[in-house]
Amino acid sequence: MVYLYSVLCCLFLFPYFAWRGGQALGRRGRKCLWGLLAATFGLFVVALMTHRMIQADWMSHVMNGSVYVFFSSMYAAGVVLLINLLRHIDNRLFGFYTYAPLWKKKRVRQGAFVLTLVVFVACLFVGHYNVRYPQVIHQDLYLTRLTKPGEQSRKRLRLVFFSDLHIGEAMTPPYVERAVDLILEQKPDLILCGGDFIDHLSEYAYDPRVMKTMRRLRAPMGTYFVLGNHEYRADTLANIRFVSEIGATLLRDSVAYPQDSLLALVGRDDFVNEGRKSVEAVTQGIDATRRPVLLMEHTPASIDSIDRTPVDLMLCGHTHGGQIWPGQLMVWWKYGIASGEKEVAGRRICVSSGVGSAGATYRMGTRSEIRVYDLYW
Repeated sequence: MVYLYSVLCCLFLFPYFAWRGGQALGRRGRKCLWGLLAATFGLFVVALMTHRMIQADWMSHVMNGSVYVFFSSMYAAGVVLLINLLRHIDNRLFGFYTYAPLWKKKRVRQGAFVLTLVVFVACLFVGHYNVRYPQVIHQDLYLTRLTKPGEQSRKRLRLVFFSDLHIGEAMTPPYVERAVDLILEQKPDLILCGGDFIDHLSEYAYDPRVMKTMRRLRAPMGTYFVLGNHEYRADTLANIRFVSEIGATLLRDSVAYPQDSLLALVGRDDFVNEGRKSVEAVTQGIDATRRPVLLMEHTPASIDSIDRTPVDLMLCGHTHGGQIWPGQLMVWWKYGIASGEKEVAGRRICVSSGVGSAGATYRMGTRSEIRVYDLYW
């Protein structure tokens, strides 16, 4: 749907940009601007109508481009509206622009056009960079409840947590390969995926290039997945089967004990499944006296309820860190955290902004990431 929204938005924004931009350009420049915007819009319309029939990397780039232009145009439109507001204030209070000579007004309009263009282009590059080049966030976590006072930690385990890869039309095979390379570079003992590994249609995930890449996700203590809300959108059974096809283990309201019960790994199903178990029910019966307890759940809606469980570290995704500013504010309002870490009753909560993005490879105000934890106890 984001592709449809982008085309509809450009239908209204492009004429506005052409009109405002034309005021700063000469006759020839005005025609070039109208032609460029019309050709771009026509390309996006054709791509929108045919993209489901042409599943190719180049089509993915075109569709990503339409969303890039959409969101960057929104930020550019904000600049134009701000300039118009300043001009209105000047007209009411000061008159610097209103009574300026024509040649100065022309210079101001040209400067405003250049500023808007710079903001638009900058947003294109920043939005692309924030997705395509994930950051690695490394943290040490000392589980003091498992270490006697005065003693040093004897065990160390490195886990890599990623979520929201969203394999699909936007997240192409080359990007999936880059994400997997980055995960394996951290030399993990344990690899964990927090859901939304497939965006919508399973055929993109079953691309032979993607399958070959995802089968490389191997760690000495195993690779474990949980489901997110996107796995329930379409082809749910195929999305579930994908995990076993790549050699990983899927946890759905279940507990795993990797490497001779060194730790307890709990995986909870997503909230889309209304019949899923409660956190208390899933963690009931776990002996946490000698081992860490980790909980994976895609959506961070139940983070306030883990104080009644033996969980040491809860790993979530789903929020994308807001993905598009000011989405961070809305996510924080809903969950009390957009991304990052917090503590609840002495338990560590991690909400990852995700290694991919939904709809298109575009982020503003947040960045793709993987999380690396070195656990000591």
